[in-house]
Amino acid sequence: MTTENVLTPEPAPSRQGVRLPLARPIITYVLIGLIAAVFVLETVLGGSTHLTTLEKLGAQANSLVATGGYWRLLASMFLHIGLTHIAFNGWALFSLGREVEAFYGSARFTAIYLLSGLFGSLAYYLLGPDVLSAGASGAVFGLVGAEIAYFLRNRGLFGALGRQRLGNLATLVGVNLVLGFTIPGINNIAHLGGLLGGAALGCALAPHYQVTWSWTAAGPAPRLVDRMPRWLLAVTLLVAGVALVGGLALGNQRWAGNAAVLRHQAETASVAGDLAQAQALLERAISADPTDAQSFYALGWVHVQQEDLPGAAQTFEVVLELIPNQPDTQYVLGLVYADLGQMADAKAMLQSFLAQETSGGRADHARSVLQALP
Repeated sequence: MTTENVLTPEPAPSRQGVRLPLARPIITYVLIGLIAAVFVLETVLGGSTHLTTLEKLGAQANSLVATGGYWRLLASMFLHIGLTHIAFNGWALFSLGREVEAFYGSARFTAIYLLSGLFGSLAYYLLGPDVLSAGASGAVFGLVGAEIAYFLRNRGLFGALGRQRLGNLATLVGVNLVLGFTIPGINNIAHLGGLLGGAALGCALAPHYQVTWSWTAAGPAPRLVDRMPRWLLAVTLLVAGVALVGGLALGNQRWAGNAAVLRHQAETASVAGDLAQAQALLERAISADPTDAQSFYALGWVHVQQEDLPGAAQTFEVVLELIPNQPDTQYVLGLVYADLGQMADAKAMLQSFLAQETSGGRADHARSVLQALP
């Protein structure tokens, strides 16, 4: 009798879960605190919807960036316009920031957040109008892009859970972009710039997970270790810096010769006492945009400072043609007419001014001039 050797299959190895190496979200809370503190400062200095306050604190106006205000690209990320604006962005940062910081670690998270916000501001500088803009949403969209990059880079690790998370993020992006294109006042250019910047940065800085085994009391246990090279963060920062500088150069070319930029340069020259330079710059601004009433108004004041009252009168008259019944222009033009001895014109202009502005120091002065006119 013979026996056969029967080969029995070995049991399949059991699957083991492995814990992600997650960082504590510290910088997220710091950023939320900074945004809240800046909002309080806005409120104290005149209100978060007051344009002068926003401009003073660093809101992004492209014409001001073009005249050397590059700091606005960063400062505008911490300013918000109204309570709803900061509430929405604060909640989005709280929700997304903790996840992205946990995945990437505090150092890489900080780089992604700040650089994504800068790329959003830069996109607005390159493609947007000269309209005041502020808010953290470009940086927040950058976090969305970074989280998309994280799950794409690690889709084999997360499986169905990762695919579900990617679908949720894609839906979030789509809904917000649709709202941005349909609701006035939303800076979709900065959103897209931040999203693309965050995705690129997230792809470059995503953790390079490697499974290692260690012995425990229960036997061998797997552990995930992030093997991303330390030098990669430095290289990414260098490349991002070069991209930002190059983008600024392109933006400066775009805004060179713009009427608003020339007007701001003229204001700087006027404050420095160089009235001839101010006049030349304002004349260039008017050539660039003959409908720019602000440039005509500023040029009128330069003529007043140069004691060229006929030139001032002629220039202020153009302002009133562009913006009829503008009280600031009526007031100063009435005074110029009075100094020129054009009494009938002075009376008519000052009376038109007083029909709109009935009280205050200017109104009192206008009445005193009218009383003194023959």
